[in-house]
Amino acid sequence: MALGKETEMGLKELFKANAEDFMSLMLVAEKLEQLGKKEEAKALREKALVELGHAKAIFETLLKNQELRGVVGEMAKEEQEQHISEYNKVAMTAKQEGHEDIEKMLCSFADQEAKIAETIAKVSKVLNEMAKEEQEQHISEYNKVAMTAKQEGHEDIEKMLCTFAEQEAKISETIKSVAKAFKAIFAF
Repeated sequence: MALGKETEMGLKELFKANAEDFMSLMLVAEKLEQLGKKEEAKALREKALVELGHAKAIFETLLKNQELRGVVGEMAKEEQEQHISEYNKVAMTAKQEGHEDIEKMLCSFADQEAKIAETIAKVSKVLNEMAKEEQEQHISEYNKVAMTAKQEGHEDIEKMLCTFAEQEAKISETIKSVAKAFKAIFAF
């Protein structure tokens, strides 16, 4: 049974909340560790792992009802749009309140987020090029050598290379799939 719109939206919000809680608890635990509060840090890390478990379970539930690209791509796009906008909003507020150091820091973070988006786009392009090269060159070469081996009476080599060509085709498809997922996940 497909998820209702309200259930899906609620699960996405809970996923984000649990992921945020995990990160917050881990950061506080790290600080407590630095301050020598090892037991408290350990207790918070344990609670953080519970939050992570919740986030993973909710994520898996969403995946059962949608493709990975759809779930993560949608979240990433929303996160990116809100992230940079929120950095800039808080930075301007900090500046108005006389906190130019905070404004400078947050504007720097917003710039870094934009550069991350650029890098992700470049990586996506590289993955697509790799898939194309894998498809066009490797498989073609395997098949060419396999046919030559067959003509020379080496059917065992031909069979091996044809098997490798099939595996290369699957590698190419995997790279294409990863490139698509990567692009969808980090679509900004």
